Amino acid sequence: MEESKRNKRRMVKQTMSKKKNNKTGRGSGSGLLQMKVRRLQILIPGGQRCNHPDLLLSKTVDYIVHLKLKLRFLKAVSDLYSL
Repeated sequence: MEESKRNKRRMVKQTMSKKKNNKTGRGSGSGLLQMKVRRLQILIPGGQRCNHPDLLLSKTVDYIVHLKLKLRFLKAVSDLYSL
């Protein structure tokens, strides 16, 4: 029991020290994030014009909803013609 408390404290301390060291956002993680954002911009229609991450995420959500609706429609048409 006591060991798990120590492990939790150690994890919290490690997390806090990582946050302190990476305040500027220029750490190794931000390069990976930028690469993922660029990939997402390529995948989403109109994503190249989205310079703000919030707008890109909003467009991504809209695109996913659009794809789900399209899939539902195509499945309904397929079921209709399979009879």
